[in-house]
Amino acid sequence: MSLAQRIRDNVARSRRTTAEILGVTAELMESHEQAIEQLAATRSLPYRPWTVKTMQQTIGNFRQAQAHFLELYGIRAKGWVALIEKVNTIENALVHLGYRDRSPKQ
Repeated sequence: MSLAQRIRDNVARSRRTTAEILGVTAELMESHEQAIEQLAATRSLPYRPWTVKTMQQTIGNFRQAQAHFLELYGIRAKGWVALIEKVNTIENALVHLGYRDRSPKQ
């Protein structure tokens, strides 16, 4: 077998291998997209951010809420609005990262 023929054979083998790799990659991507869609379907409940009213009903007065979230997340705030903005930001990030589910607060 000549050198030219060996090069042609190697090129053909390389193309077949590349085509196989691309085919398997496409299958993996489809499987991955299906898994993401299934996960999104299980997490379809809306996230309900805190409001002053819900926080007061759930936790109590501002001092209690302040102490609770200082211990829980290590955040400090001097008023309801600042506290709620910080807590909602953290909890939204936790939901987005998958550390907490989107179920509504009780």
